[in-house]
Amino acid sequence: MKKLALLAVAVLGILAVAKPVLIGITQIVEHPALNQVRDGVIEALRRAGYVEGENVQFILANAQGDFSVAIAIAQEFRARGVDLVVSIATPTSQAAVQVFKDTTVPVIFSAVTDPVRAGLTGYPNVTGASDMIDVRADVELLRKIIPGLKRLGQVYNPGEANSAILTELTKKAAEEMGITLVLAAANSTAEVPLAAQSLVGRVDAVYCTTDNTVAAALDVVVAVAKANKIPFLFADPTSLERGVLMCTGFDYFDHGLLTGEIVLRVLQGMSPSAIPFVRQAGTQVWLNLDVAEEIGFRFSSEARALATGLLFGGQRFVKE
Repeated sequence: MKKLALLAVAVLGILAVAKPVLIGITQIVEHPALNQVRDGVIEALRRAGYVEGENVQFILANAQGDFSVAIAIAQEFRARGVDLVVSIATPTSQAAVQVFKDTTVPVIFSAVTDPVRAGLTGYPNVTGASDMIDVRADVELLRKIIPGLKRLGQVYNPGEANSAILTELTKKAAEEMGITLVLAAANSTAEVPLAAQSLVGRVDAVYCTTDNTVAAALDVVVAVAKANKIPFLFADPTSLERGVLMCTGFDYFDHGLLTGEIVLRVLQGMSPSAIPFVRQAGTQVWLNLDVAEEIGFRFSSEARALATGLLFGGQRFVKE
């Protein structure tokens, strides 16, 4: 009995000093959608009983839009011996996979447009969640809402794999609908103002996909669109309050929760190789009536009927 008691004390002692799970969370830039993903992941773990400082420790990092910084962050995670990496956005995920591909450390990506074309599949320690948007549906929505739409402008970063993929899809959709796509490239947030300004007088509307460079400098694109009364659709519902006329896409907090569920399955012992990457579902359409009034734009009854919700008087209203 005495030996059993001593053994029990020893086991309890080991459990008491067990180290928290160390999780590195890295994102390419700071903007509402990616922040919501990060918060959703942390919330999913909290709901499952993971308490910061007790049984889990998070290392949060932001690459500020620089791929070389994303690589350095991933290298720092590896040096610190993280148990798992959550990489948010395509460039950050590419950096994390590059650094951890020859290890057994799980890398769970999130907010990645096309994991296959981004080179994130085929590794036994990598899986995650895709936020591939329906570009064709967005262009069709613009055509319905803006009568006589002939020229559509798009600011994008050709260096972002996710943005390049979505721009190709936009080109194809626009061409099939008889719409001319006018592209304005911005290789960094510093180039976004000039790119946005270059579209003035050349387009009937502006459409930007889930481009992280544009999202980080979204206020500039919004300002140009408003000043010139150009309808602007951005594929991120979290950015509606920032002055965009229309938003489509997913609830990124939900996307974070979805990613968090994958993280939990891995923490419970499942191999990432046994978990196929998943795609986010549930596209939303939001209309900003405040901005519409400001630029003199009128949404048709058909447009309102298509909407998930409206922003009016600074508040969101979900349609019943």
